[in-house]
Amino acid sequence: MRIKLLFRNLFRQKLNNIVIIVSLTIGLACVNLISTFIIRELNTDKFHKDYDRIYALKSDDPFSGKKVMYYCKNGSAEYIKENFSQVEDFCRVGHISAEKITANNNEFFDNPIIMIASKNFFSFFDYQLLNNTPDNLIKTENSLIISKELAEKYFGNTNPIGQNIILENQAKKEDLVVTGLFEKPEENTQLKFDIIRFSDKMDSRCYIKLTPESDYKTLENILHKNGDKIPSLFTGIPGKYYLEPFEKTYFETSRLSIIEACRDKNDLLIASIIGLIIIIVALFNYFGLLNISLLEKTKSFSIQRINGSSRLNIAMSVMLENILLFTTSVILSLFLVIWIAPLFNKLTSTNITPLLLLQSKQILILLTHVTFFLTITFLFILFRIKKVFNTKILKSNFNQTAKRIQLPAFNIFQLATSVVLIICSTVILKQIKYISDKPIGLNKDVIEVKIPEQYANKTSIIKEELQSYPFINQVSITQASPLQGHFMLLLQYNEEGKEKKYTPACFSGDENYISTLNIELIKGENFHPTQTTDDRPCIINESLANLFPGQNLIGKLLPGTKSDIVVGIAKDFNFTDLKRIIEPAYISYSAKGNHLLVEAKQGQSKQARELIEKAWGNNIPDYPLNIETIEERFEWKHRENQNYIRLIGSCSFISIFLSVIGLFVISLRSCQYRTKEIGVRKVNGAKTREILTMLNSDFIKWVVIAFVISAPVAWYAMNKWLENFAYKTNLSWWIFVFAGIISVAITLITVSWQSMRAANKNPVETLRYE
Repeated sequence: MRIKLLFRNLFRQKLNNIVIIVSLTIGLACVNLISTFIIRELNTDKFHKDYDRIYALKSDDPFSGKKVMYYCKNGSAEYIKENFSQVEDFCRVGHISAEKITANNNEFFDNPIIMIASKNFFSFFDYQLLNNTPDNLIKTENSLIISKELAEKYFGNTNPIGQNIILENQAKKEDLVVTGLFEKPEENTQLKFDIIRFSDKMDSRCYIKLTPESDYKTLENILHKNGDKIPSLFTGIPGKYYLEPFEKTYFETSRLSIIEACRDKNDLLIASIIGLIIIIVALFNYFGLLNISLLEKTKSFSIQRINGSSRLNIAMSVMLENILLFTTSVILSLFLVIWIAPLFNKLTSTNITPLLLLQSKQILILLTHVTFFLTITFLFILFRIKKVFNTKILKSNFNQTAKRIQLPAFNIFQLATSVVLIICSTVILKQIKYISDKPIGLNKDVIEVKIPEQYANKTSIIKEELQSYPFINQVSITQASPLQGHFMLLLQYNEEGKEKKYTPACFSGDENYISTLNIELIKGENFHPTQTTDDRPCIINESLANLFPGQNLIGKLLPGTKSDIVVGIAKDFNFTDLKRIIEPAYISYSAKGNHLLVEAKQGQSKQARELIEKAWGNNIPDYPLNIETIEERFEWKHRENQNYIRLIGSCSFISIFLSVIGLFVISLRSCQYRTKEIGVRKVNGAKTREILTMLNSDFIKWVVIAFVISAPVAWYAMNKWLENFAYKTNLSWWIFVFAGIISVAITLITVSWQSMRAANKNPVETLRYE
């Protein structure tokens, strides 16, 4: 009987309860997913048993007197281990590439991540080996350890142990033997690799393991004092070495190695804020609707109190209904999490699987959230029952309908949140458009063709073939386009008896390089067709020229070089992302390289691509074509901004959706409670427009208040975000006006449907409610 009454009460308020279930399902799903993400990130690499004793070895950056780098000279870690008792062991790691892999008589061009590491890698770290022990892995110098997934891809059901894998890169072919398998950890790890081969002597990244009783700060001070004895990257120039705790290296975004994943701590902050916003919006929706439900049961509560029920008993009966709603929401939220996890993984570059979400630790976190929310719900119900209890309601002349349901304070936060998210989404979208449209000093339509190193001798042949086609304007040979890569030089020179140094970026290209990329020359001349490498000409950018104010470098040696003659000065062009200012750089002449820059004639890009495919097939038929435009590479460098807009956009949609359904129910109840007032006004000649204005005015007032609260918050947040960019859009006033208009429009659309129905009712029918 009690259960039957419980379901009857739930069915009577089915609209309220449906909205509550939807709100809680979305809120719990988001908080469960985001909390899983944050916990996973904060526990990165903690599966290593000596996690707290591992440190990354850093050294002074020879290219900058103020920075350090995660790179060490061969012999440095060896010296440190041999001479300082605090060090138990060390392990070096590096990266190599393979343009083609041959395994089981099949060719692959999948670019797996290949790590080179010290022979003690699997004893230093705790990655799981499937078929061997660390001591027995190295059978020959050509030993190779591959992941279980890669073994299945390359060898299928065949046992990979003892099988050969041929790696080809830069005209070098190596025949290696698989001696071990490892399984990638389910836990998050900052070291990323598919294949491991071993090498003990190399300049590389390095990790050091200290003895249990050692303090890393003490050892770091000792390393500083012995800097002149420890091998450094530049022989004869002593440099300091530093130690970075393993738990902190994951959050160091300056590391730009493919084998080392990293995470900006701001990602965790943003995820926390998003999770907090969504769950609070959902809970405010829930408590707002629960408050309406309690108000509607005022008469029932009063009768129960007169019949002897205590407030606690009444509260418990209401709690049973809400426990059922929460239970339904929890179950639905698990399905929702599994459904949206792939999208979340893509936006945050993580790997949350359904199995991870269903682990006991994650279920415990979810139950903790639910218990906390139910406790707050119980306290809220007790408080509201005490407030709504009123024996006067049982009197026949008590006018309950005179009481209006106005927009509760809970929903002000919802509306304010929606405004903030609309503003943030608009600003991020505007910045992305600014980045896409901003001239970068390069022709974005240029197509870059990347030729395998072993076919570098085909570069000039393909160039000549492409230039013979009518759809191709011009072609340049280079080592890489400006956005694809460059190298840094440490140049030192003497000026008025003082030793000075600077670190420009260096590019190289043939006589067509400048004109193909449409780099603007502001002084001097371009490379000419009869140029030779013996001349050593170079073209510097404005930023480099500005390092030498008052000096005319044209026709002179570039300071710090022995034979590079400056023949021209080019206007600054972007070769990194727009978060950084343009740095000093120069272009040296070279007719060698394995990359081609192809400029198609206006409107002929499609035909040019077809011709490139044809030329590629004629010369390199056994390799897949590898091309991209300058614009595609530029957008790739700003790919995280695309994820920002998708993430903020998704959050905005969820927040607005929750606000809309909450406002819809509240507007429905408001119209129902003002039925008699509407009827009286209609009888006295009020027009539909006036009724609509009356019913919607309260909602608009609260939207205005929410906007006043949210606008400064959004302005501050977006100002801080835009500070990350050296080149950024303006935080225009119209963005805030637009967000305000959208918020008002959403609110009016949501509440006006119910208001219109109430305003158009026959006044005779509306007065029957009384």
